[in-house]
Amino acid sequence: MDSPIAYIPMDRRQALVRPREFPDRTQGAALFADISGFTPLTEALVLELGAQRGAEELTRFLNLIYDAVIDEVHRFGGSVIAFAGDAITCWFDGDNGYRATTSALAMQEAMRPFAALTTPGGASISLTMKAAVATGPARRFLVGDPGGRVLDALAGETLVRLAAAEHQAGKGEVIVDAATLAALDRAKIGDRRRDPQHGEEFAVVTALEAPAAPAPWPTLDPASLATADVRPWLLPAVYERLQSGLGNFLAELRPTVALFLRFDGIDYDADDQAGAKLDGYMRWVQSIAARYDGTLIDLNIGDKGSYLYINFGAPQAHENDAERAAATALALRTPPAQLAFIGDVQIGISQGRMRAGAYGGANHRTYGVLGDEVNMAARLMMAATPGQILVSQSAYPPMAGRFVLDALPPIRVKGKRQPVAIFALTSERSSQVLQLTSPVYALPMIGRQAELDTALHKLAQAAGGHGQVIGIGGEAGIGKSRLASALIEAAQQRGFAIYGGECESYGVNRSYLVWQPIWRGIFGIDPTWPPTRQLEKLTEHVTTIDPGLAPRLPLLDMVLQLEIPDNDLTASLDARLRKAAREGLLADCLAAAARAHPLLIVLEDCQWLDPLSHDLLEALAQTIADLPVIFVYLFRPFEHDRLRAARVSTLSHHTQITLSAFDAEEIAAFVLAKITQLVGDEVRVPPALVDRIAARAEGNPFFLDELINYLHLQGIDFGDATALDRIALPDSVQRLVLSLVDRFSESQKITVKVASVIGRVFQAAWLWGVYPQIGDATRVRADLETLRRQELLLPAPGEPELTYFFRQVITQGVTYESLPFAVKSALHEQIGDFLEATYAGALDSVLDLLAFHYDRSENLAKRRLYLRRAGEAAQALYANDAAIDYFTRVLPLLPPEDHPNVLLRLGQVLDLIGQWEQAEERYLEALAASEALGDHATRMQAQIALGELERKQGRYAEAATWYGRAYAVAEEHADQPGLAKALICQGTLAAQQGDYAAATAHYARSLAIRRALDDQLNVAAVLNNMA
Repeated sequence: MDSPIAYIPMDRRQALVRPREFPDRTQGAALFADISGFTPLTEALVLELGAQRGAEELTRFLNLIYDAVIDEVHRFGGSVIAFAGDAITCWFDGDNGYRATTSALAMQEAMRPFAALTTPGGASISLTMKAAVATGPARRFLVGDPGGRVLDALAGETLVRLAAAEHQAGKGEVIVDAATLAALDRAKIGDRRRDPQHGEEFAVVTALEAPAAPAPWPTLDPASLATADVRPWLLPAVYERLQSGLGNFLAELRPTVALFLRFDGIDYDADDQAGAKLDGYMRWVQSIAARYDGTLIDLNIGDKGSYLYINFGAPQAHENDAERAAATALALRTPPAQLAFIGDVQIGISQGRMRAGAYGGANHRTYGVLGDEVNMAARLMMAATPGQILVSQSAYPPMAGRFVLDALPPIRVKGKRQPVAIFALTSERSSQVLQLTSPVYALPMIGRQAELDTALHKLAQAAGGHGQVIGIGGEAGIGKSRLASALIEAAQQRGFAIYGGECESYGVNRSYLVWQPIWRGIFGIDPTWPPTRQLEKLTEHVTTIDPGLAPRLPLLDMVLQLEIPDNDLTASLDARLRKAAREGLLADCLAAAARAHPLLIVLEDCQWLDPLSHDLLEALAQTIADLPVIFVYLFRPFEHDRLRAARVSTLSHHTQITLSAFDAEEIAAFVLAKITQLVGDEVRVPPALVDRIAARAEGNPFFLDELINYLHLQGIDFGDATALDRIALPDSVQRLVLSLVDRFSESQKITVKVASVIGRVFQAAWLWGVYPQIGDATRVRADLETLRRQELLLPAPGEPELTYFFRQVITQGVTYESLPFAVKSALHEQIGDFLEATYAGALDSVLDLLAFHYDRSENLAKRRLYLRRAGEAAQALYANDAAIDYFTRVLPLLPPEDHPNVLLRLGQVLDLIGQWEQAEERYLEALAASEALGDHATRMQAQIALGELERKQGRYAEAATWYGRAYAVAEEHADQPGLAKALICQGTLAAQQGDYAAATAHYARSLAIRRALDDQLNVAAVLNNMA
């Protein structure tokens, strides 16, 4: 766990335990270390792993390097004062440059392992460091508001000379100024250089014949520091999360806005009041940033003046971070009279997806927000003229409605191949146009009348005995569930019995997941009953339909998640026949239920429909043409390929309804209805307010609903047409969701994040079982209750255990995606471990979940184990699509010796569903792999499989060749079962060609082998063939 004291410079940290004065004028050596090579490393990692995972892997490398170099700083009595991107500034108090130079050379030695890095994709990247040391007087200040965060500032002419030295340094070098060189004893000099601007002389030091002795800092016990001393050094949200033991969740990937500001006007060397002036300015900056909920991240002072970095969106997301940044920039452009010594500032702003979180070494860390757009904001700051605010292309659109921005000619910036578009932010518009958006189920139906009329017409047809299937498609939050709700209401009035189920993202290979609550409802089974009572109720229900169906009850075990022992009938069925018989039985039960009353069955989130559930939907849909039954399935079109082009959509009684975004008129109607619901109809909502909301809406009903709820929580007066001038609105669903989640306490936010990894539906007990650091059951239940009251989560009715679900899948999805890969993969592994322990005696019942979670972890052994086991289980159940998916995913993870068996199994599944060309490819791969490994048993099986494939296609000569090869392999290795198998295949081939004498001879030889082996099952099979 990160300790909060790691965020404090080492000498300041020591002084909290052993108090000493820090005069603002001091003498010592400053060290600047800049690491290069991160740009090609970033590009390689993004290319190999994608933007999100690449950024995380980059931070991991950054941490490894900082850990190595910061240890060398501390070993020689130095302190890290500030981070600046890929660089650190350090101070060695009272040093003449000897310790600092020794430390710099040791840092270069620590960099050697990083000189030839290999990325996960095999690219070779070199990371190098250049270091500079300057010795002399400096000013040391503690600035900032302790209620927010204090910062350590190091300034003065020595720092200016340090920056000049750094500009003269090359990769892998340590360069020192003249004052430092004079103090070094027997230094080896590699080169001498002169700063052309100021005439300063510098020397490259390659070694010291007598390095300085280590002067490590005393070890500190974190418990020895008082909270009141430590807390001011950290942002409040960071401190709270670290103190709660949840530091892992500091790391996030989220859209944020970066603002860089450069300022001057303080003479750090000559002005005795420099510290007070800087402190006053920083406190004012913090107050302006706080006004707009921005976070001061960094302060750095160097040769090009002083600059600071403010972020909007981390650690607290906001509804309109770009607009907040723009308002902050305009406010910071003109300091108050008491800060008139500050000259004209230069400001750069950019927006994008960034990694927020802690980084650095284990012994010194900082909270930062890093990303390409952070660099862009810094470049724009440097390009701005005094008094100018430059804005990037990415930050321009969300600002343009409320602020005046002038387009400027594109400019070239470091790190970009092409010139970038820029805009000058000049002022706030006198009249603002804001936007809003979100849906609600308590309101009357808004819009969708044509779609509702279509659905009601189909409902009427179904009521008349002409079964229907309706597919409702649309993006997340577009109102699919709302339309289904209106249809359910109408069906209730018509006397329909209504059943429903919901797919889960983790259930795409979890057989019949969506059907389980539906069939429990139809059969009248309560899942909280003991299994014996459930079985009794099922038996009673099915035998009432037809006593002759009773022997088929074991076929329903998977559909009801109920253990029903096989009988002679069901035990004799192979996977294909069992599946067909199950679908036939359920069709009979559905028809019986429809004779009692018309049925409406709703399947939600079918973009995650598992293959067997889809097959069942198709099978049942084909039987309802003359029944009072209507199926309604909801899905997102962009994931609809999970339905394999929705085979049900080819049925004559199928209707497709696709929902699109609200138009302006529908948005206006929704806004008025929603506001009336919240505050009553006594408030007259000005048309101008409605227009402003409509002007910014993206037409997503969920977005509209959540936005208006958010404004209501902020206390907006909906009767004031200018109220939106004081309340900024979210401009994307992602920002909205993060801003809604961020308003909760730290423990509640962590609860939401852990739950998002478990899935949309989750048992409360899983939270503290999976992640004990979240707190005990009492605390977590209290947090869940708060989240329920705010309608972020809702309790799942009818569940035996306390279960919740995310009210909107968007909330779960955005929260999940905001977590870095390292955090997600660790949580997925913890969920897998929890499942293993909880279901130790019944792992087969959760194989799909184990495969889902472990496959998203870094635990290679468990990924291999459960993907393979899940594939084998799916193959046995005739869930062919799921089996193909599992086997395909596990193959690249397996060692070569495991390839033949899995390739063979994959070929068998493809063979079974008629994809013979692909099956042949897999069989040939299995054959080649088994030959390379000397695995004669699998080699023979692959040859048999290839022969069977040829026989089924009528290519008898080719089949005979493969059978012959299999026989020869079995004979060579004295494999009696293999010989028997090859012989029976040869016999079947002969019989198929009408050569019954040859067939009988082959069968007889196979029979003799089987009898000698006492293999009664296969004896029976051979006799059956001979008959």
